[in-house]
Amino acid sequence: MSYADAIAWLNEHGIKHEKEDADGNVVKDEAGNPIMVEHAVGDDIAEAAERQMTDIIGTPIFLYGFPAELKAFYMKKMPADEQQGNHVFTESCDLLMPGVGEIVGGSMRIPDAEELLAAYKREGIDPEPYYWFTDQRKYGTCEHGGYGLGVEVRKRSRTDDETHILLLTPILISSDSWRGLPTGTR
Repeated sequence: MSYADAIAWLNEHGIKHEKEDADGNVVKDEAGNPIMVEHAVGDDIAEAAERQMTDIIGTPIFLYGFPAELKAFYMKKMPADEQQGNHVFTESCDLLMPGVGEIVGGSMRIPDAEELLAAYKREGIDPEPYYWFTDQRKYGTCEHGGYGLGVEVRKRSRTDDETHILLLTPILISSDSWRGLPTGTR
């Protein structure tokens, strides 16, 4: 389901979100209650709305094509013919699971060095520490993407334990240790 289709679906099903001011603060009425408004293209879809949507639909959903202003600077933009109005969308997706929410997010990466340099500038990032990332585009790269997997969320969905946090500890493994020898004894 595209991001734009998800916005329409949320509005069709009466799922609203808290109104925010220009600084991102929740706007409240005279009684101190948040003012609820319909979603619009360009809004970040809150976790609560995503979960309501997936729970109602009842099946995993790949949500794709998020607005560029909501995503990381290095995400590849969709071609101009796939844009809507004055919004620029990214080649990105999130996997939403009923009862859990987002478990995986990923995107294609900007392959062009000049576009990447412009993105650094727009975000106020000094490109020097990222020379190696930029050089990959300068001297040749293939179209590629990346993703993030929420291991603790995946674990929670299997255990139904909202309070459990899975911690992963890196372990130093050498070629000796996987043979059963103490490290550095050969």
